[in-house]
Amino acid sequence: TEVCVDAETKPGVVGLYVPLFLVLFLFFSGSFSYRRQEEKMPAAAWMLLVPNAAYYWYLITEGQTFILFIFTFFAMIATVMHQRRRGMVPDGNGLFMLYSFSAALFLVAVWVACLWSDGALRKKHPGLIYVPQPRAVYTLHLRQDTYT
Repeated sequence: TEVCVDAETKPGVVGLYVPLFLVLFLFFSGSFSYRRQEEKMPAAAWMLLVPNAAYYWYLITEGQTFILFIFTFFAMIATVMHQRRRGMVPDGNGLFMLYSFSAALFLVAVWVACLWSDGALRKKHPGLIYVPQPRAVYTLHLRQDTYT
C-alpha cells in the first residue's frame, strides 16, 4: 500500500516524512569543507539534478509535505550562511542538495501557479498553503471516465 494515499485525512502520515527531511538536513550539514574557492558540482550531478528535483516535487505535492520541505530548505540556507562566516563552503554533495531543493521549489511554484485558479482543486485543498496533489489533478481533469 502507498504511504501517502490519505495524507490529507490522516495527519500522522505526514509525520512519517519528518525523519526523511531530518536525515537530508543532517547529511547536508555534514557536506561543508574549508576552501578558498567555491566547490563545483561534477557533470554527473548536473545530469541527476532534474530527476532528483522531480522526485522531491512528487514528495512535496503528493505527500503534502510542503511545510516540512520549506523548513528544511530554510534550515539549509541558514546553515550555508552560518558556515560561510566560518570560512566553509558546501562541497559537491551540498551543492547538489541545495540546487535540487531550489529546483524542486521552482517546480512546486510553477505547479501551484498553473493550478491557482482551479475551483475544484481549491475545494479539495482549502487554506492558505495551496499545493494540489498530482493524483487529484489526474482524477479531476485528466482521467477519462470509462464507466459512462
